[in-house]
Amino acid sequence: MTFVSRLILVAVLSVSAAVIAVAAIAFTASDKVGEEIERARVANLLGTLRASTEANLSIGLLLDQISLLQPRIEREKASDPSILAIDIFNAGGRAIYSTDRSVIGEEVAPDWVRRLSTDEVWTAAERGDTVFGTRFENDLGVAGGISVTVSDEARTSRADRLGLDLISRTAILALAAALAAILAAVVFAYVMTRPFDRVARILGGDGTTSNDDGALSQLADETVRSWRDAEARVDRGLGQLGALDDAA
Repeated sequence: MTFVSRLILVAVLSVSAAVIAVAAIAFTASDKVGEEIERARVANLLGTLRASTEANLSIGLLLDQISLLQPRIEREKASDPSILAIDIFNAGGRAIYSTDRSVIGEEVAPDWVRRLSTDEVWTAAERGDTVFGTRFENDLGVAGGISVTVSDEARTSRADRLGLDLISRTAILALAAALAAILAAVVFAYVMTRPFDRVARILGGDGTTSNDDGALSQLADETVRSWRDAEARVDRGLGQLGALDDAA
């Protein structure tokens, strides 16, 4: 493999690797940002429902007396197709309100009840979906919790679309970058090897030099002249030896 071929190969591989690495970083960052956006969106919904529930509890209503919560959570689910279910349950783990009315009065997952000990928004993975939850309080302490089950299908589809888009864009960008790298490598090789090619032609007797060719070409030209002077001296010496032989 010639020097130019190796240079082109290294340039193309380096540029392609850099483009692929940037695309991978962009995909990871975008996927993480998507997750954070979804978490913030659901956390805002949980905060709104918690504030509404606690406001009603603070005026003396019992949890099962806040009749406005049922239509409220049903509207929230209808407005967001990624939401599979919204459940509001008491501290004992019994569902009081739910977008799936068939589970009202049933026990929720024991893990949800255990998570009422934390005041932060919690998450749990269940059957390929993600459950976000928080607790709400009354004057006596923890009164229950709210859970929002979100489908991971939308996020997965979004990640798939992003991946396909990045792959196509990366392929185009990598091709353009590879062509630019090839051009740059050829120009660089030409600029770097041209003086040596010139010297090779001078030393081979196929070219001449000038003051614009640089010190290397001038040195090669001087070397050629010294070779010619040496050959001339050798020829003169041989001629003199031949004359002495003839005289003898």
